[in-house]
Amino acid sequence: MGNLWIGRPGSMTEIDQAAKSFDRSADLGVSEFKSLGGRVTVTRNQAPVRRLKLSWDLLAPVHARALDRLARRVDGSGPVYVFDPAAGNVLTPGQALGLGVSGATGITGLAQWFRTTSTGTVAESTTAAGSFTFTAADTTSTVAWRCTATVGNFPVAPGLTVSFRAPTAIAALGTTAKTGIDYKKADGTYLSSSTVYGPLVTGTAPAGAVYATPTVAPGVAGTYSLAGACLTYGGTAEDGVPGDGLPPLAITGYSDNPGRPLPYRNIGLDLVEVSGAAG
Repeated sequence: MGNLWIGRPGSMTEIDQAAKSFDRSADLGVSEFKSLGGRVTVTRNQAPVRRLKLSWDLLAPVHARALDRLARRVDGSGPVYVFDPAAGNVLTPGQALGLGVSGATGITGLAQWFRTTSTGTVAESTTAAGSFTFTAADTTSTVAWRCTATVGNFPVAPGLTVSFRAPTAIAALGTTAKTGIDYKKADGTYLSSSTVYGPLVTGTAPAGAVYATPTVAPGVAGTYSLAGACLTYGGTAEDGVPGDGLPPLAITGYSDNPGRPLPYRNIGLDLVEVSGAAG
């Protein structure tokens, strides 16, 4: 896998030094209640919250300064994103499985995907509630994946390796399918693409790239399950990798201790998954 990247879209910093400590455990939100009779009742949050704890010893000044500015919000507020080298698939768990909330048209359901051509349809399966499919009307019909964390495109950075594998049903078509990654500027306008005829595409985000959108054209008319897709940063996308998601994060803890020798610094960050971080 690649290195860790951290920051806001358009100003991501690559940290090429391995962290001394890297804890990515999710907060399950589990509480136990034990009755007088000894029986235990468990309650938990509906969705686990991602937490990251990172620390570096003798971090190079250029990286230490970038993390310091990020923690102190020198360049503005808003959520932070981390391209985690341990995450094999930055699609959400639902997207990776082709699943969503039955009947939902927003980013928990139908809006996780969209078509980029005038033909083709994304729809909930009529035989399996909560399972979503793409119907290609002709050889040009193309489906794309939406980053639910940004309600748009997936954040990237120039020089970052991005790899995308088509859903299992479409990958089985072989070179009939056209798999791509569209790179976009900060305002969402198109910049360039990496494309192949086949199920797997890997490219490097070019200069000026801030976002990316993975796409697939089956190349054959028909209805295909969206399960099995994989989008990976810093490596090669593989089949069957669970979705980790790319949640917006807020920095809730920060430590900065001068190292020996200076100007190296010992840096620690605590981050938590949030729905917003504007304050």
